[in-house]
Amino acid sequence: MSAFRYTRYSPVSLSQIRPAGWIMELLKRQCSSITGHPQASGYPFDHTFWGNPTQLPDVPDPNMLWWPYEQTAYRIDGAIKVGFLTGDDTVYRMALAEIDQAIEQAAPDDFIGPEMFRTHDRWPYAVFFRAVLAQYAISSDKRYLDALVRHYHSTPHPMNFGRDVTGVEILLALYAETGQADLLETAQDLYARFNRQAGEFDLDYSLAGMRSDKPVTTHGVSFNEIAKLGAILYAATGDQDSLAATLNAYAKVERDHVLADGLHSSAEGMCGHDPLASHETCNITDYTWSLGHLVQITGDAHFADQIERVIFNALPGVIIKDFKALQYFSCPNQLVATNVSNHNAMSRGDNRMSYRPGHPVQCCTGNAQRALPNFVERMWMRGQGDRDDEIVAALFGPGQLDTQVAGTQLTIQENTRYPFEQNVSFSLHPEHPVRFTFTVRVPGWCHQPAITLNDQPLTERPTPGSFYRIEREWQPGDQVVLTLPFELALKRWPEGGISLEFGPLTLSLPVAAPLEIEIEDAWVQTPEEFRLSGPQQRLPGFPAYRLTPASQWAYALAVDEQSLAQVAKVTWNDPSGFPLDLDNPALRVSVPARRVKDWTLVETDRVIRSIPSFEDGKFCMVDRPVEGHFTLTPPLPDLESLPERLSDEVEWIDLVPYGNTLLRMTVFPDGMKK
Repeated sequence: MSAFRYTRYSPVSLSQIRPAGWIMELLKRQCSSITGHPQASGYPFDHTFWGNPTQLPDVPDPNMLWWPYEQTAYRIDGAIKVGFLTGDDTVYRMALAEIDQAIEQAAPDDFIGPEMFRTHDRWPYAVFFRAVLAQYAISSDKRYLDALVRHYHSTPHPMNFGRDVTGVEILLALYAETGQADLLETAQDLYARFNRQAGEFDLDYSLAGMRSDKPVTTHGVSFNEIAKLGAILYAATGDQDSLAATLNAYAKVERDHVLADGLHSSAEGMCGHDPLASHETCNITDYTWSLGHLVQITGDAHFADQIERVIFNALPGVIIKDFKALQYFSCPNQLVATNVSNHNAMSRGDNRMSYRPGHPVQCCTGNAQRALPNFVERMWMRGQGDRDDEIVAALFGPGQLDTQVAGTQLTIQENTRYPFEQNVSFSLHPEHPVRFTFTVRVPGWCHQPAITLNDQPLTERPTPGSFYRIEREWQPGDQVVLTLPFELALKRWPEGGISLEFGPLTLSLPVAAPLEIEIEDAWVQTPEEFRLSGPQQRLPGFPAYRLTPASQWAYALAVDEQSLAQVAKVTWNDPSGFPLDLDNPALRVSVPARRVKDWTLVETDRVIRSIPSFEDGKFCMVDRPVEGHFTLTPPLPDLESLPERLSDEVEWIDLVPYGNTLLRMTVFPDGMKK
């Protein structure tokens, strides 16, 4: 794909990237599970709406007819990429068939999809057209590009539902490829109409809302899909004000909402960063996709650091490690995951924190399938404009890049288990000696990075939080090694909470829990207006699970910033095997802790459940009391009573990477006796 004039880096085509190692293994697991078996997740993934525009969804509320198109488009985008990257032709062809059918069945004026989208609810097209653009990047077949251009020429773009404005992202991608000025004009007009409409509601992701000092409190997915558009418009036009607005908005989110696993809270609105704040799984994908744009546009390494922290921690933290089940809501502290364990205000006491192949609300089931393929797509970038001879290693992980630079074929092999080891080694193999710039990101969390070229240290020391450029004539077989010593760090959170990080990894106490198969029907807990179908028929081998704690978890950490490095003991384990499996963590960190007396799960027979509703045609949240028996993760102990509840005895507990857990404690009470 092409880039814009006002951008630092341009994307590398997905067709040039070959993942390997643990990344390839996780992609293959995804491919062989819910991505390769969409029927396991139930409706709407067992239907092909995009490939059959006359088969409209069976949805109780007509306001939600667009919903199955959004959800299935997520899956198609993930499947086309993961199928290609793994070489799984069955998964790839399954997604490609729906893309091809949608294009082939376009209306006589080339409008793609059902007629109902001509006038409203065009939001799902942004998701689906990303999949079409991915196929264009894979195949270089301009048939896909031309079909999208003709679609946008066929009918005016509506500005109805707020997310309709996300068409700006696709319009500008098409403008970057074709240079057709009318596509840019349409994008600018659509964004202007959105901001005029948004002014009536003071939306956090309008230009005015993003510029303001007002904290962001809006729906996470809507924010991530819309807030980045200001930066993309800057990339196309040079409008500094739009870029500044987007950057200010994301700075506010990071300041107020980012949790211990790297992702902002979003259950479903952004809700701070206290120890029970959770996030919707959709935002693992949406936040990192938006940050990927910001890396390319600004060249700021900090955004890449944020992407890695989310993908290395939050993503594996929401899935059963075979990728056959996932959560809708996930939290750094989650001690129970059942049909009645959701501790968030939205849908409190329901199944959204349970691990299932599909959820009654299916957006996260589809969207999670895009997260790792999108990460792979952003691992490599290129310099822009007069720096086109610059190859950039932006995100790290095992794999290979096959590209051309200065007219010469180039292969770069990235040999590493990062983030499960501390070195990243690059082996460069140009077809013949050629001069170009090889750039590697130096993470901001690493205070003593080092880079060697052919075993010799470079004269200029790398600066944390930057991109390090090496310009020279490269010979076949040249080796660049980036050494990133991991350091333990202690983070402080509201309510007296503390957590530990080790390099890009968040550390958690794994709480043992047998994987009990859930046999109760969870669909009945979903409000009628949000049920897309009745109870799902589960595919054999894809169960839902019930997880309850079977090991001690009520600990406070007996460390502080001064003692951490001296008392914590880091043990690196055997590097064989898959590093995210529950019983195979890459490392363990032993730390002193004290038990907390009378700190137990919350058992209650009544919860107040906030649920979405449409009243008089308008979306709102309604609080309703619900009777039953609910078991919830508790908040941290009260700070005033904590000292008296701490055991005098100090024990040693083993923390592991967040991604190796299902049930976990991540944000602990402070157990240093005052």
